[in-house]
Amino acid sequence: MRIGRRFSLARSRGRRGARPTVGSLVGPLLWTVGVLVVAALLVSLDRVWQARNRIEPCDPAFRVAGAVRSISGSDSVRRAAFDPSSGAAQVDVTSRYYKSGRSATDNREYLATEGRLGAQLVLSSEPSVRQVTVRFFTGRTLLATVTARQGQEYGRFAVEYAGPLVPR
Repeated sequence: MRIGRRFSLARSRGRRGARPTVGSLVGPLLWTVGVLVVAALLVSLDRVWQARNRIEPCDPAFRVAGAVRSISGSDSVRRAAFDPSSGAAQVDVTSRYYKSGRSATDNREYLATEGRLGAQLVLSSEPSVRQVTVRFFTGRTLLATVTARQGQEYGRFAVEYAGPLVPR
């Protein structure tokens, strides 16, 4: 029986009850294998990346530096040190918020906030640190020092200014 010029019911491709051939299964099978290979490759690359970028949990200086970096920027930390006997950490930072053209009052406020936030993050995330000192520099000039201890309130963190920021 013919319907129109091009189509015939006897010759239609998708007949009911027809079994799939090997040729019709190869394409989807290759796609499935390809997707699985790509997924396995991505998982293995992710694990390699994580292993290379892992910070050793035994050295608090790295974690202290990372906490301050998250506040002050990725290239801001010059040096971080931790003394396990006293539980004191010291971080030297290049401030990204200090601008020489800004008023001294504004710069003092920005540095105090930046230092207190960094110190608070260190003390809350690293229980082995009992005291943290964050020193801010511009070039070789010391601008401010923020010192905080475990259990101390945020507003009571000590801020001392130096160089061009000394109050007059």
